[in-house]
Amino acid sequence: MPLKSIAVFVDPSPAGLARTSYAVRMALRHGAHLIGIFAVPPVSGSPAESFVRGQQAVRQVIANTRSIETAAIEAARRDFSAGCAREGISFEFRFFHQGTIDDSARLNSLHADLVIVGGPRAGGLPREWSAEELLLATGVPFLIVPENWSGCWPERVVVAWNASREARRAITDALPFLVGAETVTILVVDPQKNPRHGEEPGADVAHYLTRHGARVVVEPVQSRGEAIADVILAYARRHATDLIVVGAYSHARTTQVIFGGVTRSLLRDAAVPLLIAH
Repeated sequence: MPLKSIAVFVDPSPAGLARTSYAVRMALRHGAHLIGIFAVPPVSGSPAESFVRGQQAVRQVIANTRSIETAAIEAARRDFSAGCAREGISFEFRFFHQGTIDDSARLNSLHADLVIVGGPRAGGLPREWSAEELLLATGVPFLIVPENWSGCWPERVVVAWNASREARRAITDALPFLVGAETVTILVVDPQKNPRHGEEPGADVAHYLTRHGARVVVEPVQSRGEAIADVILAYARRHATDLIVVGAYSHARTTQVIFGGVTRSLLRDAAVPLLIAH
């Protein structure tokens, strides 16, 4: 599926500006419409404001709060719009207030082909949401861009392949990146331990991607007792990878969303952009 609508969570930090620049370049590459989403942070007033009395004083506190919020919104809008206007792409800016009891973060993500956030602390998202939770709530793939990432279009992509439904979904969602990359590596860790791979681990999915026009190699590797996430990240470092694609699986216990250990470790430790799908 082509990328025609991309959403990026923006914020006024240097990492947020770099994330916006990354999203703008991606929208330009795909001819996509870019949606900038700003989660307005709550204003922390002075302790003295908690003790104000009288209608006039209360109105002044409210006015001050709204003024600060308006300034933050306009600054975010200005930075985002300027970045988009420089490249002449189609764009729009949206905002909502953090802490409100509604579904604004989910609703603003739901109708995009891809959502871009910062990492490893999911920069730009409201504090009550994580990228993992929004991924599960929307089904939209998330691209998590590390705070110090300065790369642009991914040319060397690694797909963490374990022959699961989630990994297959991730390949479908990442197809625009895979077809456009210089090389795609299907990385199969400990293939002999997974009967789902069949007689030639990675071969069938490699043929599938090749028919779509991707330039694919299959790389079976052994973990030798190391954590699988560490094996994937070490391979990515050695081969100057621009993007890691991984399928995320989970199950819920009451209200807690629990991801598999490999996914959690990649979300925490990846030093390159990570595309996760569910």
